[in-house]
Amino acid sequence: MFRNWMAKPQAHLLVALAAAAWAGLAFAQEALDPRADIRATYDFEPSTMTFEEQARRAPELSKLWGRYDGSREAYHRALQAELRAEGRRELLYCDGGMLLLAKSVDPEDQQLGLDALRKCSLAEIQHTPYFYTLHRLATRGVETFDLQARMLTRPKYTVFIVQHALTLGQDYAFLYPLLVQQEASYVPRLMALLVEVTDATAQQSIIRALWYAATREAEAAVRAAATDNRLAAPARADARRYLQSLATLRGWKEDNATLQRVRDAIGASPSITEEELRSRRRARMRSVSDEALHDLEAFTVLLYRSRKAA
Repeated sequence: MFRNWMAKPQAHLLVALAAAAWAGLAFAQEALDPRADIRATYDFEPSTMTFEEQARRAPELSKLWGRYDGSREAYHRALQAELRAEGRRELLYCDGGMLLLAKSVDPEDQQLGLDALRKCSLAEIQHTPYFYTLHRLATRGVETFDLQARMLTRPKYTVFIVQHALTLGQDYAFLYPLLVQQEASYVPRLMALLVEVTDATAQQSIIRALWYAATREAEAAVRAAATDNRLAAPARADARRYLQSLATLRGWKEDNATLQRVRDAIGASPSITEEELRSRRRARMRSVSDEALHDLEAFTVLLYRSRKAA
C-alpha cells in the first residue's frame, strides 16, 4: 500500500512534465513564422563573401530543408509565397527554388521553382546543388538546356561529388545533364551556342559536349571547329585532339586488345547496335560518379565505331 501511494505522485509529475514539454514545443513551432524563417536564413549575399565564409553559412541552408520536412505544409505554403514575392535575396530564389523542386512534383511548383532558378547568379555556394538539381530534373525529362548554359558564364564552375571524392569542372558539370537526354534535343542547340559564345572555356565545354553526343551532326560540328578561326585557340586545339582520338579508335581492327577491353568494361558484344548503346549510356549516366564517367568513355568509343565518319 505504501509503495502504491508513492507511485501516484511520481506518475502525476511525469505526466505534468510531459504535458509542459509538449506545450512548449507547440508554442515554439507556432512562434516560428515559416516565411520569416525563410527570409532570415537566406539573408546574406554569397557574392560578397569568400568561399570559406560561404561554406560556414551552408549548414544553415541544410537546417532549413530539415525544418521544411518537419512542418511540410506550413513551409510549403511559405516557400511558395516567398518565391512569388518581389525583391527577395537572390539566394532565396536560387536555393529556395531548388528546395521546392526537390520537395514537390506538382506542375505549378515545378514551374515556380524553375522560374526562381533563372534568378540565380551562381555564386560558389550554389554550384554543387544547382548541378544536382539540373541533373535530377533532366532525368525526369524536364527541359534544362538554358539553365545549364548559365554554367558557361562561370569559367571556374566547380562541383564537388563528396561521396566519390570527385570534382567536376565547368565542362563536365555542363555536360552531365545532357547525357540522360535524347541527343537530337540538344545537339542543334549546342551548335548554335558555339557560334554565340566568345569565352574560350565555354567554347571548350561546348565542343566536349558535342564530342560526347557522338551523332553525325555533332561530329561534323567538331570537325568544323578544328579549323574555325572564330574560335579561341584552346577550343580549336581540343577539337583537333578529339579528331585524332577518333581516327585512332576507328582504325582498330576487331581483334584489337584495347577494343576488347572497352567492350568488356561495359559488357558490350561486338554486335551491339547504336540504339542499344545510346539507351544504355543514358541509363548509366543517371548516376553521378567516377565509375559512370569511366563507362561514358567506353560507350562513346563504341558509338563512334558503330557508324561511319561524318
